[in-house]
Amino acid sequence: MTSFEDRIARKPVRTILFAGIAFIGVIGALAGVTSLVNMAINPIVQAGRVVNKTIDADNVLGNYEWFKRQAADYGAFDAKIATAQAAVDSFVAAAGPRTAWTFEDKQESARLNSVLQGLKSQKAGIAAEYNARSQMLNRSIFKSNDLPESLN
Repeated sequence: MTSFEDRIARKPVRTILFAGIAFIGVIGALAGVTSLVNMAINPIVQAGRVVNKTIDADNVLGNYEWFKRQAADYGAFDAKIATAQAAVDSFVAAAGPRTAWTFEDKQESARLNSVLQGLKSQKAGIAAEYNARSQMLNRSIFKSNDLPESLN
């Protein structure tokens, strides 16, 4: 027997232990290399995933339609607000001086003004959401040229 075979025959536990440590070392080195490769490639993979999700047909159509719908809804609020303002003005003109109002007159005035303020608030909410999405790079690219950059 050679000296290597003699050592294996005399100290099997020690040989198995060294082989196990070497195996664990090789696995650890491979894991480290894999981790480094993953760290280098991951940003590229994530960028590809963002592009795939952004340019997805459903996403393109959904965002385009959302911008169109929001712009139309925003414009429709002008007529609703004008109607509510006319109702407030008409009530004030018909009710006479505020000092002569009854309790019911005050309640009706409060109700009409509440409706008017609610419509103005809804219009402002539509504008805020539209403007926020207009600033998002992955959404604003789907607005058509006939839509405003932002709503006031």
